[in-house]
Amino acid sequence: MHTVKRKTITIREDQEEWIQENHLNLSSFVQEQLDELIEQRDS
Repeated sequence: MHTVKRKTITIREDQEEWIQENHLNLSSFVQEQLDELIEQRDS
């Protein structure tokens, strides 16, 4: 199991509105994007 770390990020107001309207889980989204980048760099 991975240890979870909490980070603070800054987003624009329009991005926040979009996230709320689309019920996006920002933590999951960032984790998935990071995993993709890690896989690309490791291959």
